[in-house]
Amino acid sequence: MEFYEVINKRRSIRQFEDKEIPREVLERILDAGLKAPSSNHQRRWELVTLTDKNIIMELAQFVRPYPCRIGEPKTPQQEMFKIAYPRQRTMIEEAACVILPYFKQKHPLSEEKNGYGLMDYGATWALVENMLLAATAEGLGAVVHIPVKKEPEQIKKFLKVPDGWALPTLVVLGYAVKDPILPTQVKATVENKVRWNK
Repeated sequence: MEFYEVINKRRSIRQFEDKEIPREVLERILDAGLKAPSSNHQRRWELVTLTDKNIIMELAQFVRPYPCRIGEPKTPQQEMFKIAYPRQRTMIEEAACVILPYFKQKHPLSEEKNGYGLMDYGATWALVENMLLAATAEGLGAVVHIPVKKEPEQIKKFLKVPDGWALPTLVVLGYAVKDPILPTQVKATVENKVRWNK
């Protein structure tokens, strides 16, 4: 798939077929992530990659589906909430692979002395975007789930992750069902979002 076609085709997919992803496809996606730029060229990442369906199902239990009380969405954001919130757990349960991109973190991001830690946090999101684009190029659906409240600690304990590692998101992969439910895209174009020289 041509690069700009990949950019334009990438969407957050939250409904997956019950179908395994070949190992070589996953390795290409992981490799694409690991090619991302990083803070001080240290690449302080560890990618916990889950393909065992039993482990994925156990992990999903730490993520609760969020209720959405929006009846008739009036904005693309409300439409996204209505689609995404109730599927936070089921999209993980249906996934063929869940990647947890941990990064080394000396101090919590909330501490002033950890300003430089934002570089590692930002680098991890560059890694995630590379994987999302690679998944699209491979014909897969992908979405992220940002762990909230007790989820990060519960997941860390479940996977026996040592202290000093932070988890900004889960990358959820699978083959998309036919005609997955997608919210309307917010219009973001060079004409309406770019300011030149001022």
